[in-house]
Parts: sequence; C-alpha cells; structure tokens
Amino acid sequence: MHFEEPDVLFVDFNGATGLEDAKRVISIVLEVAAQGPVFVVVDIDGSTIDKAARDYFSKESSPERLRGVIYVGSNRLQIASAKAVAFALYLTGKLKGDVDFVTTMQAARELIERKRAKATETR
Repeated sequence: MHFEEPDVLFVDFNGATGLEDAKRVISIVLEVAAQGPVFVVVDIDGSTIDKAARDYFSKESSPERLRGVIYVGSNRLQIASAKAVAFALYLTGKLKGDVDFVTTMQAARELIERKRAKATETR
C-alpha cells in the first residue's frame, strides 16, 4: 500500500487475500481517510479474495471515507470477486462513491483525474 497526495490510496493484492489481510486493509483505509474521503485503487491482478475477506470488506467499509474504489485487473475471476464486494457494499448502503473497473494503473490515474475535474465543474 502507498498513499499519494491529496487523496489516493493504492493497494496491491498479490496471491491469496484472507480475513487478516482484509482487516489490515480496512484499518489502513480508515487511518488514511481520517482527514477526508479517499479514492482507493486496488490492483487485483494475480490475486484471489476468500469469502471471509469479501464479507469483512462488505461489513466494515465506511462510505463516508471513500470517494470511490477503482479495481485494476484483467482476470475475470478476480473481477467477479471484486464485483461481489462492490455489490454487497451497494446493497448495504456502505458505498456512496463509484466502483470502477479498469485494466491498467494508468487508466485508474486518468479516471481519477476525470472524476476530480467533474467534481470541480459541479461546484
């Protein structure tokens, strides 16, 4: 994980992601977002997320802390797992920002810039 000012937390999942990993990620998101909502960019290429971790993400996410979540990856199974988490967050009202799926980190950065520009236009 690493944070880039002003509001982007990058998370790189490699291999199997379990419940303890999910707890660590949520803890860091909450800490980083204490000053305001953040975009969370999650690189899921080469990873899997088990059910306990998906459930924890869904249960413990805080909508007021997220400007949006962007998943980076191209594997269909990984994207399906990420969509399951996103769907659960929407159903529980725990995600107010957007959830987007892109295939490259560069596409994620460009998407964030477009979202920032759009937010500035609507002010």
